[in-house]
Amino acid sequence: MDKDAQNGTDGDRPGDHWSRLDAFLATDARDAGCDRAREMLDVYAELLAAGADAGTRFPELRPHFLACGSCAGDLAGLLHAITDGPAAPGPS
Repeated sequence: MDKDAQNGTDGDRPGDHWSRLDAFLATDARDAGCDRAREMLDVYAELLAAGADAGTRFPELRPHFLACGSCAGDLAGLLHAITDGPAAPGPS
């Protein structure tokens, strides 16, 4: 195994690889991942803006938006844009 990869010397602090591993292992098995979340971002946001339960309609997306700060930020920004107001506190 590459020593740099093993020790996280790619710009991370030593030991960060354990945090990333813990986060990976705690990932909800239903999590759709970033690609699917970004693909469905506009649909999910439109449902939330309309007051619908987007988490029930797309149960694989809700855990991702709860776990991924980047995708959650994209969702919040899109909600803000389409509702012309403050973003919702989180995925429904």
